[in-house]
Amino acid sequence: MQDKKAAGQKIIQSNAIFAAAGGAIPVPLLDVGAVTLVQLDMLKALCRLHNVDYSELQGKAIISALSGSLMARMSASAFKLVPGIGSLLGGISMAAFSAANTYSIGQVFDFLLSKYGSLDKVDIEEIKAVFEEEFEKGKAFFEKYRRK
Repeated sequence: MQDKKAAGQKIIQSNAIFAAAGGAIPVPLLDVGAVTLVQLDMLKALCRLHNVDYSELQGKAIISALSGSLMARMSASAFKLVPGIGSLLGGISMAAFSAANTYSIGQVFDFLLSKYGSLDKVDIEEIKAVFEEEFEKGKAFFEKYRRK
């Protein structure tokens, strides 16, 4: 069980770093697409780890429910349209948001798969609470790795 937890954390952390890189892509909307692909790949890996059939439809639905802040992602992405400083600040903020968001989504999925063994028994209020708590941890995770 401990090995599965450690493997899950490794999947989540590495994908959070990949999402930060995707978020830093200087092309608006391409960054959002890259981060979404990283998140979906992470969910697939977590499902494989927990021996659960992966459903991209369920994955997208849960990501959408948790990341209702898609508009925040789009605004950070659109900020990159401002020449010079906009690209720099938009890239930094989008990278930080993408890493923290991906980290927290991964933690929610790992929680669901560990607790229920499937994605069918989703209590949206329960996972929103887990998501918000993990998002704060995700921001700290990004700051720790950004300094390296």
